Amino acid sequence: MDNLPSIGDRNTQTIVCSFCDDIILRPQTATLTNKPTLLPQMNIEKTPSSDTENNRLSINGNDHVCDSLETFWLVLDMFTFENVGFSNTVNNQTKYLVCANCERGPIGFSPINPLTRQLEKEFYVAFDRIKYK
Repeated sequence: MDNLPSIGDRNTQTIVCSFCDDIILRPQTATLTNKPTLLPQMNIEKTPSSDTENNRLSINGNDHVCDSLETFWLVLDMFTFENVGFSNTVNNQTKYLVCANCERGPIGFSPINPLTRQLEKEFYVAFDRIKYK
């Protein structure tokens, strides 16, 4: 991406999968936001380094090394996506987003409302886990 956007800006370029270049979002469909979150690493390490010990998340009883991410593209309607898949619900609180074509991810997440157990109307795509065209 040539010019880094600021929080509150809309995406000016097409957002694509880092692995297969499939389109995830068209231009002007998401807003950059700051939401500090632990997101499981895309390539799980067999032996985590000491600096990742605090960035761990228990997912359905298994311990996963995570990346601490802050910058995400916020999408308010799931039908805005061109090509994204959703994981099963994890720990009764989150669904992870993956590329629907190559199934790599997670590229983002969507929180689950704890009272209704339904998806919130917020979908977060990690700024650093996608490419721009």
